[in-house]
Amino acid sequence: MIPRLLLLTASVFLFWAFGQSRRKPEPPRFEVVEFKAQRQEDRIWIDGRIRNTGSEPVRFPVLVFEFLSSDDKVVSTRRTDLEPELLPPGEESSFMLQALPPARAVSIRLEMQDRWRRWYPLARSGPYPIE
Repeated sequence: MIPRLLLLTASVFLFWAFGQSRRKPEPPRFEVVEFKAQRQEDRIWIDGRIRNTGSEPVRFPVLVFEFLSSDDKVVSTRRTDLEPELLPPGEESSFMLQALPPARAVSIRLEMQDRWRRWYPLARSGPYPIE
């Protein structure tokens, strides 16, 4: 009885150990090249550039802006489609956004996805202060 239990425990442990994902984290597919956010009158003006550092083109890239409070909590989120609709490797895309300032927002963090909400790693994603 004890040898069977020991054998069962060992086989379960081996299946569990070899079944664990040993994938390395995916390297960033995009990089923030330039970013600036300014308050002017009753609006926040955001502009910058994103580069595709991956090895494959991305269709319908979407940039997500997370407005953060002073304690790094998300207080609002905005999205904007990037152009061109197909962003080849090594190419850059400029973006400009004008938004009403969310209450308590002091900085912005960026994330990348496509229209199908597939997320991509982004280098230099912030948070960036709102000047």
